[in-house]
Parts: sequence; structure tokens; C-alpha cells
Amino acid sequence: MRGVTDPPAADRRENAIGSETLPIEIAFLRSYGVPDPIRSRAAESARSHDTGADAALLGEGGISAERFYRALADRLGLTYHTGEADFDRLLVPETAVHSGFARFAANSSGPRALVAPRGAVLSFLLQAAEEGRPPPPISICSPQRFGALIRARFAVRIARDAADGLGDSDPSLTANSGLGAAQIIVCAYAAVAAVGCWLFAPSLGRALISIFLWLLFASGILLRSAAVVASENPAAAAPLSDAELPVYTVIAPLHREARVVGKLIRALDALNYPRAKLDIKLVVERGDAETLSAIAALRLPARYDIIVAPPGAPRTKPRALNIALAASRGELLVVYDAEDEPAPDQLRLAAARFAADASIDALQARLTIANASDSWLSQLFAIEYSALFDLVNPGLAALDLPIALGGTSNHFRMTTLRRVGGWDAWNVTEDADLGVRLARFGARVGALASDTSEEAPNTLGNWFRQRVRWQKGWMQTLIVHSRQPRRFARELGAVRALSAAVLIAGTVIGGLFGPPLLLDALWRAFGEEAAAYGPLARAGDVVTYILALAGFQTLAIPALVAMRRRSMKGASAALLKMPAYYGLVWIATWVALFDLAIRPFHWGKTDHGRMHAKPALRTRGATR
Repeated sequence: MRGVTDPPAADRRENAIGSETLPIEIAFLRSYGVPDPIRSRAAESARSHDTGADAALLGEGGISAERFYRALADRLGLTYHTGEADFDRLLVPETAVHSGFARFAANSSGPRALVAPRGAVLSFLLQAAEEGRPPPPISICSPQRFGALIRARFAVRIARDAADGLGDSDPSLTANSGLGAAQIIVCAYAAVAAVGCWLFAPSLGRALISIFLWLLFASGILLRSAAVVASENPAAAAPLSDAELPVYTVIAPLHREARVVGKLIRALDALNYPRAKLDIKLVVERGDAETLSAIAALRLPARYDIIVAPPGAPRTKPRALNIALAASRGELLVVYDAEDEPAPDQLRLAAARFAADASIDALQARLTIANASDSWLSQLFAIEYSALFDLVNPGLAALDLPIALGGTSNHFRMTTLRRVGGWDAWNVTEDADLGVRLARFGARVGALASDTSEEAPNTLGNWFRQRVRWQKGWMQTLIVHSRQPRRFARELGAVRALSAAVLIAGTVIGGLFGPPLLLDALWRAFGEEAAAYGPLARAGDVVTYILALAGFQTLAIPALVAMRRRSMKGASAALLKMPAYYGLVWIATWVALFDLAIRPFHWGKTDHGRMHAKPALRTRGATR
């Protein structure tokens, strides 16, 4: 290996191409076969994007990370590290990954540390080599290899932090804690009271339950109606120049997604954002050989970091997100699902909104369905999404009320996300929980007028598994945020606490008892013994009918408005199938209740890549 004090003549001239002076981070690569045009384009990109030349070259795929860092090691007269690594056991994995520096365990000879240099550190090492200083006692490797070695060495610690970090900071905020003592007592008293009324005063019991459900449903109808009325498309902020844009982390957790990973990569490659400022994390479970093989076959550039999640429980999406969060280096962060196709300018729009309004901590983009025509289920799913993300969520944001996030296309300030503890690895509807927790921490969530297209389940089995998981997660969210009611109200304030309570409890309790309440009223109205019921029972039934009609209106009218905006042809007839759709939701909610009792943290996997409609990926330019 060549010594650093004896560079060849080519190395002494490689810092210039014609009259152009190249940054030291990439100038040395001429001697390693990297063509002048590639280095020149990287230098220009670095100047226009206000980033390091090494980041520009690697982010744009001008050279692979392995080739770059092997050349760097050779230029510095150092070894390129391969194989395993025995690090100092006191090392903090997250700090090491962010700094690119990890001390080896004590040894009598050989390198003292492993370094994956970027930017200023990289320039310093190269400058020292040019000045003839002796090389430091370190080994070099690429950031991707460095992160993989850290995760392999500290797998148990990383897995534990990802699963239990939130619970360690505040056990009351994680679903892993289960029902608290006070909640168990309240549930026990409620069960005894219900049985007692059923046996000794059935009319009183029915009346009390009906009044409670009427109040809850009426509150939910008012909340949804107010949100729809208040909804508006937020004005776009003034765009940022490439130099002003921050580093953006994109996390995509993948589990058994070999069928759609190619489509996801095409969508991410089409993002109109400086590639030197993209930090893309693809998180795959160890043992998912099919997905890992599909990713390896794509030979992704250095802006992609493939994170193999260490084994551990629970095996959930939020745990994978937490593992990636610990290694993320962006100022902003977004989550995409495996089947997502975000609008090309979505990151730019989000970055501009964050820059223009310091009070916004998170943004929810609009989710749209690409395969609404596949089946009546996917059609109603598309209608449900259009009403929620085009009207309801923007309205809640406009009213500054808590929002249940959508699980994908959530954009965050990194500092805020870490401040609130990341995701709860034990909640199988982590998005809804995080939306409420953000509100409890005083973080403000806004709506982003940008679309992300995704795939709806188009078969009953796939849809049902997903809905059971969602409803189970809502139950977990209700348990978590009802543990300390006074604290909950204090952190949110009276109005926002009531809104959040109605949002959460309405989804769970309405899903369990709404249809039975209506069916009971209809039975009394049309049954053979209808005349035997007294005026109070009939009056109660009228209240139920009114609420049912009002509830249907608050579902149907926003859906019709959103469908018209989306030009969803022929979807109006699907509204006639809404009762059957929400009947399935009711069944799924009861199944979820039993699933919560039997296997609370089981993740019902939604299969992707099965849609019949296969629209061509939109042609989109990308900033390179």
C-alpha cells in the first residue's frame, strides 16, 4: 500500500480539471479511475446544494461507497476494515453511528479505532496526508459497513432500546404496560354494574348505556362536522433553494415486501430533492431473505442505507422505525410504506412549510388509493381515505386539535420526534398513538397539501387482517391515554383533551356498540312486540335513529365532496354499500378485542403488490 508521504505525480495534479479546482474530498479519486466528468459534476452539485463534495458524489451514485472508502483508505495509507469488529463495550451505539467513530476494544497493537469519515473529518484526513503527517492509528470503512458492524456488535442493546426506550422514560406512555390497576378496577365495577342492571333493572341498564353511547356518538358527529367545515388546503410556503434545503431522512420499513421493493425504489429515486441531502433507511427484519435479496439485486447507491433489524420482540413496524431513528442524521424525517408513491415535490413542500412556520412540528400528507377500481372493498377504502385525508384531518389541523396520524407520509422535525420518545414499539397502530402523544407534548401537527399514492387491500382476508390490527391498536391507544386522566387533561387542555377522547373512544366504543344499539332500536320498531314498549323506550329509539342518520351524513357528505374533488367516477353508487362495509368494521372490532386479550402485540401483516390495477409510475424529474 502506498505511503501518504509519497503521492504520485498524478495525485499532485488531480485537484484541478482545466481551470476548475476540485474539493479535496474528491480530487484524489482521479488516481483511482474515477473520470473527470463525474468528479466535476459532483463538485458543481456540491456548490449549488451547499453540501460536501463527497456527499454529492456518493449520493448521486457517481461511485459506490465501498469503492470510495477503499480508495480513501489506500490514499491515507490505512487499512480498509473488513470482517467483524470488537468494539469497546462502553461504546454508545447511537453516538458512534452519528459520529462515524468507534473505538476498538483495548489491544496491544493495530488500529485503535474504526472511522467512517464524512465531510470535514474526511477533508482533515486528506489534508493531513497531503502535508505528509503520519497516519493516525485507525482503520477506514464506509458508513454503511460501519453501521452494520455497530448493529451486529450491540444487537441486544439496540433491540432493547428500540423496544423499551419509551417505556424506560415513561411507562405510562407505552402499550407494553397493559391495563393499570385503576383501569382494571373501573372495568370490574362497570362489568358488575352492567350485570346487575341486566339481572335486576334491565330498563335502567339499557337507558344508562344508551345515554352514554348517545353522548359519545353526538360528540363524534359534532367533532367530524366541525373538522369538515374548517378544512382547507394550507397555502404552500415559499420554496427553498437547493442550498437552503436540509438533510432529509426517509425511513421505509419493509417486511416480506420483495414484490413491491422495486416500485418503492423507483418512487424514491423520483423524489425531486438533492440526492446529496437524502438519507434513506430501508429497514428489513433479519431472516427476511427474500426482501434482502430483492434489495441487493438493485445495487443501490450510497444514499440508501440498508438496516437489518436485530432480532427481538415485538416484531412490529414501530420497533423497526425506532431502530432506523437511532441511525438517522436528517434534520427532517418522513416515513413511507413499502407500496407508497409520494408526489415528487413532497419533501420540498414539507421542508418549505417547516422553514416558514417554526410552530409546526409534524405534517401529515394526503394518502390516496391507486387501486380503487379493484373491488368494492378497495373502492370504499378509497372513499374512506379521501374523506379522512382531504377533509377531516386538515380540518382538525386548522382547529389545532389532536390528529391521529396515518402511518405513512408523516413528516417530522427530528428534534421533536426524539423529544417525544419516537414510536411505541408495542402499539400496533403506532401512528394514532404518536399523533395523540405529540399533542400531549405540546407539538403541533399540520396538514400537507401533497399526495402519496398507495395500495388498498382488495380482498376480504387482507382487508380484514389490516382492520383487526388497526382496531386493536386503537384499543391499545385508548388504554395508554386513559391511564392518567387528570394528567391527560392537564397536558392537552379541556377542549383538546375532550376532542382526543372522543376521537379515540369513538373509534373503539363506536366500533363495538354502535351497530348493536341501532339494531336493537330497529328490532323494537319493527318487531312483533313493538307496541309493548313504553314511550321512554320509543323516544330513546327516535334519538338513536336521529344519531344514526346524522352519523351517516357525516360519513357520506364528506365522502361525496372528497370524491368529487378526486374525480372518482362511479364511486357514488358504492356509498350504498357503506352499511355492509361498516358492518365488517364492527366484526373486525370485536375480533380485535379478543385478539388484544390473546396476543396483544401480534402484527397482522398486510400483503402488498396484489392490486389488479397497475397504473404506470408517473414520469417525474429528480434533482441530481
